Amino acid sequence: MSAIHAANAADYAAALHALSKDDRLRGLKPRAGIDFVSNDYLALANAPRIKQAVAAALEAGTPVGAGGSRLLRGNCEEHERLETEAAAFFRVETALFFGGGYVANFAVL
Repeated sequence: MSAIHAANAADYAAALHALSKDDRLRGLKPRAGIDFVSNDYLALANAPRIKQAVAAALEAGTPVGAGGSRLLRGNCEEHERLETEAAAFFRVETALFFGGGYVANFAVL
């Protein structure tokens, strides 16, 4: 190991030790307890109704993944039906769903 790599390794080891000493060292742990911090804060990842709905959609031939942007080739009948139902539910003229929060926020701006 070169002197530079040894110095970097020592710096990392010292930083990790300092984090551990301050009880701030984080590691991967199994899921446990109530989830208030992840993208699954509504606990839908293991919800039986969601699993059944996904299985039924796959069985019906719903495409998996977008395959591209909706403008190019990723639009599906299911997207349009969901947006129509959402617009009716919210009593608005139209609704538009996005694949993620970043894109939705970007569209607003």
